[in-house]
Amino acid sequence: MIKLTKILSELLNTFEVTALLTSDKKVSITEILDQIRALQKVTTVRNVTPPEYMTQSSSEHTILILKFVTRGEAKQDLEFIKSNILTQGKDRTDLRIPGVKNFKFKYETLKRK
Repeated sequence: MIKLTKILSELLNTFEVTALLTSDKKVSITEILDQIRALQKVTTVRNVTPPEYMTQSSSEHTILILKFVTRGEAKQDLEFIKSNILTQGKDRTDLRIPGVKNFKFKYETLKRK
């Protein structure tokens, strides 16, 4: 008899990647991370920013470790997640998650979990 865990591990692949987030200091980072956690395919988001990491007067820079689940190509799903965080247009005032100024994945850190 096939175990449920074996079936799930074959159907779903879990990946982990590091991301860089630039946000507005006026919006709580906890609120932004909660909204990222609520996105489709995202399972966990951890803030791993060291205390001495750079900050600017109006922006906060955060290092995240993001875990996500995919059935297909991981890099395509990363683009899907990023498009759900930021808009694709050039008008940066129309953000899907309020307070997010910029979001980038470090593709070289992508690994299967």
